[in-house]
Amino acid sequence: MGAACCSGDDSGEKIMNSEVKGLDDYDTQEDFPGMAMPAAALAPAMKASDGNESKTPPQLKVDFLLPDQTKKTVIFDRQPLGLDFNKTNPIFMKRVQPGSHGDELGVKQGWQVIGVNGEDVSSKEFEYTYKILRKISTSLPNP
Repeated sequence: MGAACCSGDDSGEKIMNSEVKGLDDYDTQEDFPGMAMPAAALAPAMKASDGNESKTPPQLKVDFLLPDQTKKTVIFDRQPLGLDFNKTNPIFMKRVQPGSHGDELGVKQGWQVIGVNGEDVSSKEFEYTYKILRKISTSLPNP
């Protein structure tokens, strides 16, 4: 994808990673005579933070459409969620495990998943939504 674009290499050979030079591979004066590199390019990357802020723990925000057509957002902060759902779109809760995190947060059978972390998934394929739910939920702490 784009291997020959603007490369000046008309032979069509693929460029391998070992052929790509990094900034450290160049001697500015020898490779680019009369050209000074900007200080920002030579300086190590700076962090935007001073390191004093606390890290926000991961969360899974799920927007549900309830049977009465109202919407409710539930924020999960640990796993396991304890949710069983159908493997079709739209995703409906089939069962909520008693005593689970989902049960503690009030999730009920029949609720429909319509959003995940602010993204509308109501018209997405099941596999797409499931991958997002799985990826985020596995990043949650498991006490």
